Amino acid sequence: MKKFSIMFSALFLCISLIARDPGPGEKDELIKTFTTSFPKAERVHWYEMPKAWVVNFVTDGVRSRIVYTKDGKITEFTRYYFETNMPFLIRSKIKEAYPTKSIFGVVEVSVMAEGGVSKMDYYVKLEDEKYWSTVQSDNEGNLRLVEKYKKAQ
Repeated sequence: MKKFSIMFSALFLCISLIARDPGPGEKDELIKTFTTSFPKAERVHWYEMPKAWVVNFVTDGVRSRIVYTKDGKITEFTRYYFETNMPFLIRSKIKEAYPTKSIFGVVEVSVMAEGGVSKMDYYVKLEDEKYWSTVQSDNEGNLRLVEKYKKAQ
């Protein structure tokens, strides 16, 4: 029992040190840029990684996550939402290709590469009575089935 309480205390200390806002002077410009870009952000939580800052937040009911490099550049932007927030083109392509399945949720991933080039993919979780499926789509609506699992009965 003593080992368990020591392990739990150490884990709690590690988490509390990692999950913190950028300190004063440390990333003032980063926080200013974020609050200017997302003035309606709620439930904002910052996490420090060895080479990046990660911020999780909610805006207009959409959960989001941004990864910033230590020098303040965005490298990844991820949004989690439902069918109603999907781009029309992607939703119509999914409905056409999978007419018997319903859309459970969407993960939109934007990755920014060096030189300002970005790539956006949508991972759409579909379901029917027997299966869960994930379909990947790019901006043009090119679809690819990436996983399919049988539901527990």
